[in-house]
Amino acid sequence: MISEQQNMLMLPSYARVFLTAVSLVNLILGFIFYIVPGTIIQYWPWPVKELAVRFLGAIFLAIAQGCWSAIQAKAWQRAKILVLVGGTFFLLTGIVSAARAVTVSTLDSWAWTGYFLAASAGCLIILRLNGWRRKQIETPSIHVPSLSRVFFGIQTTVVGIFGAMMVLTPSLAQDQFWPWKVAAPTLQTFGALFLATCLATGWAFFQKDSKRILVLLPLDAVFPSLALLAVGISWSVITAESPSWLVTAVWIFLYSFVALGSTMLYFRLKR
Repeated sequence: MISEQQNMLMLPSYARVFLTAVSLVNLILGFIFYIVPGTIIQYWPWPVKELAVRFLGAIFLAIAQGCWSAIQAKAWQRAKILVLVGGTFFLLTGIVSAARAVTVSTLDSWAWTGYFLAASAGCLIILRLNGWRRKQIETPSIHVPSLSRVFFGIQTTVVGIFGAMMVLTPSLAQDQFWPWKVAAPTLQTFGALFLATCLATGWAFFQKDSKRILVLLPLDAVFPSLALLAVGISWSVITAESPSWLVTAVWIFLYSFVALGSTMLYFRLKR
């Protein structure tokens, strides 16, 4: 009898090499951005504060985790969503960085633009070469708990709406719900992650196989957890710049909801 692994399209070796490289680069960037944010400010293509740099570090670390999870998934149908997340985030961030580079042309801005667009191109090429639709019949593993649909449905709606506002109308997003003052390109970069996450959680909402969403959950937990820690480190910035205590409370609740929900669901499905 043919094993499940033999019956599935596996992640090609070139994809594993590419994802390993992206994971290592983002892991290094993430640690530097998160641990010593002050050293990065002068090299970022637009003005940022230390709290924003830590958020960027959290994003890089989450992307690194996502790449590693995709490699560990082995099967393409389980890894593809993380490749889509990476390709979407890098593409949108590359566009934001390119717009900045055109108006304020510096070596740093073009270097970051080149990295983001190259990483996006690699992810999208892998998606194109391997396809999105299933070509083999897969045997479902343990079915996902019904409450997971509620969790992913709420998350998809929230990050979709907020992400679209952050990318398309950053000034409105800043005034309405972001808890500290940031430059428009910074908010658009955060929005790029929100929209990439929206694609992932929207996809997860329709999945019935636990192994399909297991690979997504570590990334879904890493970013909000590190973001909350960064806020705690720079709490004085939040108290000084947040539009209101309600904005801060809602923001902390939503990030806590995602971090805790993803972690609990991960261990529930691993049992």
